Amino acid sequence: MRIHCVLALLLSLVALPVISQTNEIGVWYSSAKIKNTGDTTEGRLTFDNAKGGGVSFNHFFGSLSTELAVQSLRANGGIDVSGTRLLSVGRMKIMPVTANVQWHLARGSMFSPYVGAGVAYIKTSDISSADLDLAGIGTIKVDKKTTWDANAGVDIGIGRMFAIAVDGKYFKYEPTATANGTSQKLKLNPLSISAGLKLRW
Repeated sequence: MRIHCVLALLLSLVALPVISQTNEIGVWYSSAKIKNTGDTTEGRLTFDNAKGGGVSFNHFFGSLSTELAVQSLRANGGIDVSGTRLLSVGRMKIMPVTANVQWHLARGSMFSPYVGAGVAYIKTSDISSADLDLAGIGTIKVDKKTTWDANAGVDIGIGRMFAIAVDGKYFKYEPTATANGTSQKLKLNPLSISAGLKLRW
């Protein structure tokens, strides 16, 4: 009888629903589309899709959660004239740090979509290359900025402790760039799509 009781208890623990888990750590691979910016005197400054990764921590309060996340993204850029890249501006590094509140639909189900929004602090590296130096532009300094982001995704549960997820974040990011004493507002506004693995406990 005691053995049966112990087995029943173990089975009940294994079968606990996902809703009983209150924390998640996620590891992500990310790709981000960066909006083309305004014109310079030499042409249009554009960036290729950014690639990178990130980590996140989520704490749950029922169907609501608070997520802290950081991403590190890199994108090659250039100055284009009539759709042709004439100058390379090198590689830009973008690091968004976000604090979001998320609402999880169907929390505890295998498929659980969610939506969220929050605050983002975005740090961007200076942009420099040999082409910029030869063109007399020099290093482009890009401002750090605190802004907002919108978030949506879906979790797919794998047993009690793991989930795979797809996550999207849109950042309203329009920093000021300064080069050679001249400033210009950039409309980068990255849209990041990430695939990740989550550990739950």
